Amino acid sequence: MIPKIFLLIILISAILLTAMSASAGTLSCSVATTCAAGTVIWRMQNTTNAHAELPSQALYAQLVCCSGVTGLGTACTAPFATALKLSGTTNAHAEQGTQTNYANSACISVPSGGSVSIGYQATNCTGFDTTLGSMSGATNAHVGDSTAYTTKICGTAASSGAQTLTFSISTNSIGFGALSTAVPRFANTTGGSATEVEANTLSASTNASGGYIITVQGATLTSGGNTITAIGSTNTASAPGTEQFGLRATVTSGTGTVTAPYAAAGFAYAATASAVSQIASGAGDGASTIYSARYIANIAGSTEAGSYAATLTYTATATF
Repeated sequence: MIPKIFLLIILISAILLTAMSASAGTLSCSVATTCAAGTVIWRMQNTTNAHAELPSQALYAQLVCCSGVTGLGTACTAPFATALKLSGTTNAHAEQGTQTNYANSACISVPSGGSVSIGYQATNCTGFDTTLGSMSGATNAHVGDSTAYTTKICGTAASSGAQTLTFSISTNSIGFGALSTAVPRFANTTGGSATEVEANTLSASTNASGGYIITVQGATLTSGGNTITAIGSTNTASAPGTEQFGLRATVTSGTGTVTAPYAAAGFAYAATASAVSQIASGAGDGASTIYSARYIANIAGSTEAGSYAATLTYTATATF
């Protein structure tokens, strides 16, 4: 008897909505030469004894990079705080934000309803979230990283309102139909296909500062004590006549990305009944990404006949 294959997908973590208070997220700042995942507050010539420039300039390579709070920016409009005032837009001396000698402000801002504060303390930034840098005096000063000078530039910030994670699946029941050793079979909602097709879609978005990941968990196709071998963690081409169960995904729209080994033209399946496997990730930009999922099943001549099923659980997890 040719095995009759049916794949059932049940999405447990369909939609997760998490509301956080205004204190959600902790401001974290450091000095580095890159700031891909953060916001540049100002730039410096060196890590000590340095002139400074506004973040919009590009002369200096040492960046005061801050992150950890959703919607962090450099606008000098409320809610904001002035971290430094500069004597010019670049090649500038600095003064504390409470001084009135310089007209060019390096600000740190958060969305409406949030809060942000800057302070200047000797030795450390106790009572604040983070140390942005240090400076040689209150005005007409040089700046540096957190260890350069005794006077520290300290900051605390919090975004407001709800931080959210949304996650959904287009359908939770798909099937392969009858399998053959001669050709692959692909799952869909109408009993399977001999050509690769989209079986369902996943949609995810978050405004969490750390973005989100999507994982899958579940045993391979099973009929009683018999199983069809999962492809594993290496992206592999279809091989009719060999037992294979796997999936792959593509991005239909949005800014998210599919995670290896599910991103290439072949298929993989590295999850088990007790272990998850990451299939995708996305940034905390609030934009929805739609992922197209495709599933393959192949059998060998020795595959035991039966009605096979699998229950897969997709979970989206955000890092707030």
